[in-house]
Amino acid sequence: MLANFFSKSKPVNFIVLFLLFLSYYIVTLFSKDITFFSISKELFLYIVLFSIYIFIVTKNEITFDNSYAFLFYIILTVFFINNITINSVFYANLTILLFLRKVYSLQSSKNLFHKLFDGGLWLGISFIIEPYTVPFALLLYASTYLHQRFTYQTLLTPILGFIPPVLLYFTYCFWYDDLERFFQLFSWNIPFDYSLYLENNYLFSIIFIGLFTLFAILLKTPKALAVLNRFRRNWILLLFHLIISGTAFVLVPNKSGIEFLFLLFPTSVILANGLEIFQKKWFADIFIIVFIIASITVFFL
Repeated sequence: MLANFFSKSKPVNFIVLFLLFLSYYIVTLFSKDITFFSISKELFLYIVLFSIYIFIVTKNEITFDNSYAFLFYIILTVFFINNITINSVFYANLTILLFLRKVYSLQSSKNLFHKLFDGGLWLGISFIIEPYTVPFALLLYASTYLHQRFTYQTLLTPILGFIPPVLLYFTYCFWYDDLERFFQLFSWNIPFDYSLYLENNYLFSIIFIGLFTLFAILLKTPKALAVLNRFRRNWILLLFHLIISGTAFVLVPNKSGIEFLFLLFPTSVILANGLEIFQKKWFADIFIIVFIIASITVFFL
């Protein structure tokens, strides 16, 4: 029943999924000391976040024509919703989603250099917000290699897009005699304390999601690589995206749980592709129900 409903990609599906998220969000309000203004701000930013995600997935056909990916994106967000705050990491993740719009759209050569420049521009903005997102540059070049070809123009154009926001930020810091803030962008302090993730709620979420993601990768990869088509290249790019997101996740300092946002995009799409393999809807229903129950269980750990 659930699999049949979410196997379609219609506006009503996305509305139902947002209402599902809203019900979870309302529950978390009882444990937060926030105002009406902050609630409105958070909901607006979540709507923007979800809208960009839906656009990327549906526009670039990295799943079949269904709403499984958004379903898993909502459920995965719920796993960490108690730890999601509107801070620099949240805004960096929002900017990275805008960057990903350009990365996955490179499968079409239309306006190629505009996409590469815009990708570099968004990455430059994200770098200013959260310097540890700069490894995502490798994802842009990986997409160029898989879908287009390397030339000196395709190699240099993202750099030309990256420089203006960084240069403007340097000018701002120079004007206000605060160059130390600018140079902090290049002063990385890689954290080595990951004890936070040994807490019950994090450990359960990491093991549960990790095992199902690995299961989906093992199921889908042989089928995806067996055919020489555009989806094969997208699947390779998606797996590389997961690795790059994991790198950013590890590098981000001041661990609080919000850094899991970087992993939600590739993980949700991988899970959606894994679910699409099951021909029997009852098995897909069980898969979805198990995830929903697990996301609720986190609240009690």
